[in-house]
Amino acid sequence: MEINGTNIRLIRGDSDSITVQLSEGNEAKPLVTGDIVYFTVKKSAFETAKVFQKTITEFVDGKAIIPITHDDTKDMEFRSYVYDIQITFADGTVKTIVPPSQFVIMPEVTYE
Repeated sequence: MEINGTNIRLIRGDSDSITVQLSEGNEAKPLVTGDIVYFTVKKSAFETAKVFQKTITEFVDGKAIIPITHDDTKDMEFRSYVYDIQITFADGTVKTIVPPSQFVIMPEVTYE
């Protein structure tokens, strides 16, 4: 996986993960029980149908680890999609922490 700014490039069928850690100023702000992190991929920001979505409710050291598995992308077309990351905090506050950005599925050579 290659991340450039907020844009992601991933070879179709590869497994990887994205770690989300919040901060306020120079201080880490841990995610806590009751927070929900959503990673959503669509063909465009104007579509209602999701290509896939990950919902994270358990955190490691206050960080969300978003797994992207082989099965998530193995049947996706080689093209540019759009994704964002949104958090619904335990108090009900909703914040998009990564705005709509490119999620590019790159060609693969080995189909195993």
